[in-house]
Amino acid sequence: MGISVALGALSLGIAGTAGAEEPTELAPRGSYVRVDLDPSRVITSDDEPVFGGGPPHILFLNRCTGGETITPGGGGSVANQSSILSFSVNFPPFPYGDAAWSQVMDHARSIFSPFNISVVDVDPGNTPHDEAIVCGDAAQAGFNGAGGVAPFTCGIINNPITFTFAETLGNNPRLLAEVVAQEAAHAWGLDHEYLCQDPMTYLSGCGNKTFQDVDAQCGEFSARSCDCGGGTQNSYQHILNAFGSAVPDTQAPTAAITYPHDGDVFEPGSDFEITVDVNDDVQVTLVTLYSNDAPAGADETSPFGPWPVTNIPEGVYSFYIEAEDPAGNLTQSPTVTINVSATGEPPPPDSGGDSDPGGSTGGDGGIDSDGVDTNDGVTSGPGGDDAGALPDGYSTGLGPEPTANGCDCTTGDSPRGAMGFGLMLLALLGLRRGRRRS
Repeated sequence: MGISVALGALSLGIAGTAGAEEPTELAPRGSYVRVDLDPSRVITSDDEPVFGGGPPHILFLNRCTGGETITPGGGGSVANQSSILSFSVNFPPFPYGDAAWSQVMDHARSIFSPFNISVVDVDPGNTPHDEAIVCGDAAQAGFNGAGGVAPFTCGIINNPITFTFAETLGNNPRLLAEVVAQEAAHAWGLDHEYLCQDPMTYLSGCGNKTFQDVDAQCGEFSARSCDCGGGTQNSYQHILNAFGSAVPDTQAPTAAITYPHDGDVFEPGSDFEITVDVNDDVQVTLVTLYSNDAPAGADETSPFGPWPVTNIPEGVYSFYIEAEDPAGNLTQSPTVTINVSATGEPPPPDSGGDSDPGGSTGGDGGIDSDGVDTNDGVTSGPGGDDAGALPDGYSTGLGPEPTANGCDCTTGDSPRGAMGFGLMLLALLGLRRGRRRS
């Protein structure tokens, strides 16, 4: 089939089989839309290739947490504008949950692992990047029946947005990752291949697909001439020439707490924010705040933090953060210790080094109105595990309350960002939790 229709000011050419008989009852397939872009947004074959050794090319897989609106326009990923949409689309969140998303990311990183490409799921913001929308359905975006779609020229498009329609394709993490790979590569000038083992194919039944170092014929269900000329293309060499080979990322992020300062003294009931400074040569993907060695909150979105503290009770508190990059490199910041004292002075040395704002040596223990045992400043959570109790006079006003397993960090479809400092309650009571160190 060969289709050419008007889409606003664009010429839309969805690739076809040029007369080949198309199998029936097939799953939705990826495709591409030819676009006429400003030359400044396209790297052509006449330009010098980008070889490995420098910063990796960033491919951001967007799960549309909380919904994601993409509007028509030429601004690309940094402006949330797509050159192939004819109207604004508010894509719903990725519908299959955190476990499936983690598999999508693992598969995508594996597919692109030979190349100097960093596959991330944290928005790089204004940093140049490719963006793969992995949510919504094809009909919603005006591409009824497609599994994915991408802008296409015979060059590499800077800051493109491509689409993999998760609701259309179904809960199949490997398939979703392979369609992401095909659509991303369309934006780099690659055509469909008549080669089952390559992500650029329409063919199925040959196992997992990876970019093949093969001069393959172009085509969908039969061989045809390649859209940009010639009879074959080599997807592996094309991407290798564009971005270079994989360069191991061994450089860990930098991490520091910028406020409060080590040795600061606060009065009980004080309010303040814990602010941080983190950087990485590629990207920081996660910052976790610890208080007295227990996780107190996490932030997956730049800028990271701040974490608000309100009405803090008397005690000694030690804070540090851990910053992680896409390669798993982890850095722990220097520890910042503060004192909360009514006298405005640190406690005497014989008072011990651990804070005990919950009064775990006694106090008003007993059973509260909800039947919760409040002795020793802990409460029995679901399943009988101990969770941190809320000390008298301490409140963050952010919620939600900590869970029994000591973590209420949200992922999935919940809004991302700095988690409520209610999670610090576990740390304030001195509960411990294992973690990785750099």
